[in-house]
Amino acid sequence: MRESRRSIFIAPCVALALTACGGDSSAPVAPSSDASAADSGSLTDAANTDAAPIRDAASDRDAAVDPCSGALFCETFDTYSGVSAIADKQKFGPWHAALQTGATMRLDGTHTTSGASALHVHIDNAATAGGRLFADGMQPIFAGAPTHLYGRLRMYIDPNGTSIHWTFFGVNGAADPMSPAAGRNASYILSSLPKAGVNTYSFVYGLSAQGSDGYHDCSSQSATSMPSTWACVAFELDSVTRKLRMYKDASTTPILSVDDHGNACVAPTPVADPWYGPTVTQLFVGAWSFHAMNAPLDVWIDDVVVDTKPVACPP
Repeated sequence: MRESRRSIFIAPCVALALTACGGDSSAPVAPSSDASAADSGSLTDAANTDAAPIRDAASDRDAAVDPCSGALFCETFDTYSGVSAIADKQKFGPWHAALQTGATMRLDGTHTTSGASALHVHIDNAATAGGRLFADGMQPIFAGAPTHLYGRLRMYIDPNGTSIHWTFFGVNGAADPMSPAAGRNASYILSSLPKAGVNTYSFVYGLSAQGSDGYHDCSSQSATSMPSTWACVAFELDSVTRKLRMYKDASTTPILSVDDHGNACVAPTPVADPWYGPTVTQLFVGAWSFHAMNAPLDVWIDDVVVDTKPVACPP
């Protein structure tokens, strides 16, 4: 997608990858150029039928709680009555969509937390594909191109298929201008990397190539598996101190910490190379796999909150 404002999207591989995924792009679309529009009639999984939605137990508990609480950026996916199936390049609210063949993306009520709808992305078995929503431009969260963000989101996964690497949230922008990476584009991405055939919460870092220094594609993997039920994921992303934290549910103990650098990089990038982070001008949410899925994946995401002050998962 081309817009009057410049959007940055870096497509990471991971250290487990057997072949490279490719470098960064100047537009918030898939690494491949043949992304096609979704067909609302192509959804065949049971979650996309016209049956009445099934409310999760968490929905009744959280319905009376305002998930936004004055945050600079908050999305509950409940205010788009005319949106169901989402096509590639579609725009609504603060969002513009990217969708590849092999995936579908929609707003539905099959699994929700605080309201009637959540973002639902399905990726077919054996597909290298995904669906993402991008926000950028004049949103208050991007004022001054912040370098230190907090946030949280709710996520439900079932079926819980794995691939070498799939993502569910990230931020992009020019690297901190006071860092040695100034002039390059950087991404911090919340991801899944597999361990013993199970999805685990992970961070992935991307830095665009410059001269003889190729694309940096690094990762850090937790020991915490991603359940087939609702979970709340909270995070802190500090580009200047290169501090990344991820929390699950109401725990104040991080399930994953990165200080300066992670624990794996695609060669030839040294593992100890610092993760110089972005001045954030874009965020994205959804499910996107950079490698063939080993089984189908369905992800529901709800109540996305991003702010410049700490944001925790509710008890």
